Amino acid sequence: MQVLENELFRVEINPFGAELSSFRSKKTGTEYVWQADPAVWKRHAPILFPIVGRLKDKTYTVNGTSYEITQHGFGRDLEWQVGAAGENYVEFVLEANDFTKKMYPWNFVCTVRYTLTGATLKKEHIVFNRSDTDMYYEVGGHDAYTLCWLPDESITDYFVAFEGTAVLHPILTDENVMLSRDHGDLPLQDGRLPITRQTFRNDAIISDDLPVRRATIGSTRNDRTVTMEFTDFPYFAVWSAYKDFDVPYVCLEPWSTLPDGGYLDHAIENKVGVRVLCPGQEECLSFSTTIEE
Repeated sequence: MQVLENELFRVEINPFGAELSSFRSKKTGTEYVWQADPAVWKRHAPILFPIVGRLKDKTYTVNGTSYEITQHGFGRDLEWQVGAAGENYVEFVLEANDFTKKMYPWNFVCTVRYTLTGATLKKEHIVFNRSDTDMYYEVGGHDAYTLCWLPDESITDYFVAFEGTAVLHPILTDENVMLSRDHGDLPLQDGRLPITRQTFRNDAIISDDLPVRRATIGSTRNDRTVTMEFTDFPYFAVWSAYKDFDVPYVCLEPWSTLPDGGYLDHAIENKVGVRVLCPGQEECLSFSTTIEE
């Protein structure tokens, strides 16, 4: 584990997957990151790269050539190299190799930089195209935060608040659980999405039209909050396994790109929101999480 630490928090990141594994308060002792119970969900906060979500027929094409890749990409399942590090930051680097090129043909370098400043953890995703052709990629977060921060609380005491909106318009899925062009209406309660079994009955709630790219986990029984700001990411999902398991966590997921749609073909360049880098071009997309106690 790589450790970032200040007077308020201690953060641990696993080089395997460059995955945030702990965000613990020194003041209260509370662990805010889900601790990956393998009987429910074995991950903490996986990095989604170089794709987000499922693929139609589990394949995509580049110039007519088909490739298969695992859901959410291979970034979460590989060892990253520890790169530059300082008093309050550390970088992890993943480079293309023979294994990745079987699933993803481009020659890439992906660097994830974590920076801890006070009660805020910033996560930067820096993608560089060192191929000689345009490179299409996707990147996203899937950060799971524990709930029930105080004794005798229930997961249903918690909510996710969205600024500036009274109704979410989640993207609907088709019979194959692929995204459709259609949107639903999900009224909020004073801007709050309650955490209940019913909330996630159709899996993740995916939004593409949030007026403010900020989401806050809060409770009706205490004043603590976990707030994620994701200005660089146009798409956002909320998910929890609570619909199937009695577990106290919820995932906040900023995405650069939407998962596959049933109405699309297999060409990667046609995916909604897919990023493209010219040869030699680099791009950085970041989001930050702040804990207030």
